[in-house]
Amino acid sequence: MAEIKCKHCDEKMHKKGIIQSGNSKYELYRCNECGSEEMKAIGVNPKYHR
Repeated sequence: MAEIKCKHCDEKMHKKGIIQSGNSKYELYRCNECGSEEMKAIGVNPKYHR
């Protein structure tokens, strides 16, 4: 798995969880140093399509 770095302070970000919006899935990351959060698209939910 690729390491995610914070855009603000260049520290490692930790995975906070996964959310789904419509048919897309996203991983949520949070920086322990500055508290910045970032979403990364991880794919499309195949069950959403008919």
